[in-house]
Amino acid sequence: MREESESLSALRMMPWARESVDRAERVLIESVMDSGWTWEQLGAEYGERSKQAMQQHYKRRGGQRSWSAAKRSDAEPPDVEAVRYAITRLLSNFRATDEALTRSMRDASWNEKDPETEAKRRRSWVERLNDSMDGLHDFINNRMGHLPRWDVRLVPGDRTELHDDHAEVDRDKVEEWSSEIEKAIERLQRHRDEVDATINELKRRQAELRSTR
Repeated sequence: MREESESLSALRMMPWARESVDRAERVLIESVMDSGWTWEQLGAEYGERSKQAMQQHYKRRGGQRSWSAAKRSDAEPPDVEAVRYAITRLLSNFRATDEALTRSMRDASWNEKDPETEAKRRRSWVERLNDSMDGLHDFINNRMGHLPRWDVRLVPGDRTELHDDHAEVDRDKVEEWSSEIEKAIERLQRHRDEVDATINELKRRQAELRSTR
């Protein structure tokens, strides 16, 4: 039986998806402003928002930068790498969220399934392995979405930011990340146990077939 409902698993993704959208929007606003736009021009693109409303909108998404009128004539080049990273992460999160929500819709009646039928289904090593793989996939995307997805050097910092070669980890996040990594190791171990059990079962069946020759 699964550890938790698919609905709860999908629900846990919402703050992560929202943070990803806010981050991408913040980076895109900064890129546009760096290219020489004014708050008034950007506000017009957002639906006739005032300068103050646009600035507040930016700050609500975590923005901390400012652009003086004096610098508008000497615009800075947009940070292409920051934009590329933000959009790539946003698309990755959208895909993971879509998969989790799709699975939640598909399995909405999970607890209503007949126990005997479910027990019979779970007798199949294919079904057990599929369940384990689905659960592992959801765990990685839902519970570890803000951890680095590639091998990077972890360094202390004042804020949590991911870069190509290292991750600056806010000191307040150190314990949280350490705990989540430990949970990930445990979850991976459970999946490996299921894989090992499947391999042993298939080897046993292979031996039975060979003995009948």
